[in-house]
Amino acid sequence: MSQRQIINSANITAPFRVFWQALRDLFDEFLLLTFANIIWAALSVPLFSIAYVAMVSNAALPAAAAALVGVLPAAPAFGGLYALSKRITEGRASKLTDFFAGMRTYALPAWRLYGIWMAGLALILWNLAFYAGVPGLLGGLLIGFFLYLFMLWSAIIIYAFPMMVLLEQPSLRQIARNALILIVSRPIYTLITMLLMGFILFVSSLVLVVPFLLFSVSLLAVWGVRATQFLIDDAQARQATDAEPPAPVEERGRRGQVRPK
Repeated sequence: MSQRQIINSANITAPFRVFWQALRDLFDEFLLLTFANIIWAALSVPLFSIAYVAMVSNAALPAAAAALVGVLPAAPAFGGLYALSKRITEGRASKLTDFFAGMRTYALPAWRLYGIWMAGLALILWNLAFYAGVPGLLGGLLIGFFLYLFMLWSAIIIYAFPMMVLLEQPSLRQIARNALILIVSRPIYTLITMLLMGFILFVSSLVLVVPFLLFSVSLLAVWGVRATQFLIDDAQARQATDAEPPAPVEERGRRGQVRPK
């Protein structure tokens, strides 16, 4: 097997291995993550439900307004979830007070990060709905463009919140830059992870509902932290390997004898 085939194989299998690790974390701390998920749902679901109902009713402005207002209680809850997830993935003893401590610590950066992301998502969805009514080639091209933006925007949030808790006092610019670097450098890994997360989110929130309210968001938070940390560790390992000096090449004679130096 060539080096390129080995790399491609690792790109394909790595998201599933990270997902399995996140599932193990969920089972190991099931009660804790369930309580944290329920608190998140109590803070986030009411306004997001209003936004969803308004969106399916083609009331774009009320939907966007409800979603942006929903950022106020949801963002600190996300901060608490990701801070708790970081402790769990590190194997540290954790309790529910760590969730509330994370809410307090990351409230401000979470408001900024999630507010900008939600505003961008609302703008992308509005453009998709608008250009869906534009006939011809131009409409198709614009829909394709905004679908691509939607995929990219969805991928960014996978790494953005984890970086908020993994990096020390990162700026929004640094978070966005690092997230884009991870997406561009590992596109197959990111695509598979995003599709798996999207499938689980769709099934749990629109089909089963109960898992979404009890543990699905906690699973996605732990999964996001592990997925991001995996890529950070992989990049650092590659840099360390590239920095190693090449092995000395022995000079040999015509028949393969090593020439004395």
